[in-house]
Amino acid sequence: MIEVILLGIALSMDALAVSIANGIKYSNYGRKEMFLSSLSFGVFQGLMPLLGYLVFLPFISYVEKIDHWLVFIILGYIGFGMIKDSFEKDDLSESGEMFSFKILMAESVATAIDALSVGIALPALPLNPYLSCLVICMCTFIICLIGHGLGKQLGMLLKNKALALGGIILILIGLKTLIEHLGIL
Repeated sequence: MIEVILLGIALSMDALAVSIANGIKYSNYGRKEMFLSSLSFGVFQGLMPLLGYLVFLPFISYVEKIDHWLVFIILGYIGFGMIKDSFEKDDLSESGEMFSFKILMAESVATAIDALSVGIALPALPLNPYLSCLVICMCTFIICLIGHGLGKQLGMLLKNKALALGGIILILIGLKTLIEHLGIL
């Protein structure tokens, strides 16, 4: 069981960083958005390994050829937008930037796409694959709830500097994913 919990924690780190960045960036990011976003990240992190296990096992080698590019492009785009906004906006609370379902889905997929390949390892875990995916989902949900709250506090404390920091974090996660998958690191 401990292996599955550690896997869930490891898989949730990208979603944690995005959760912190969202808490910093969006003016309409209240408890409802934090809960729904954490739930979405958790569900996607839990479903992707299951999808890899059930459906994509024969195709994972093809997905692994491009998944790092997708993560890099999506997180880079969001991150650069945040950095740009940090220089253009005097006060984040008046920025008018609104969190939306479209943003949530893009972030959920981008942070979970690398979890597809975990589907290969599900049979080797001590829990049944379905229960393992549920544990991964729950770990991500809890970690993201904490990250959203942390991001909200950082946003209020650091204002625009926090927005730039969140953007830099997202870009670095995308770059790290790309570098690791290209075998540079």
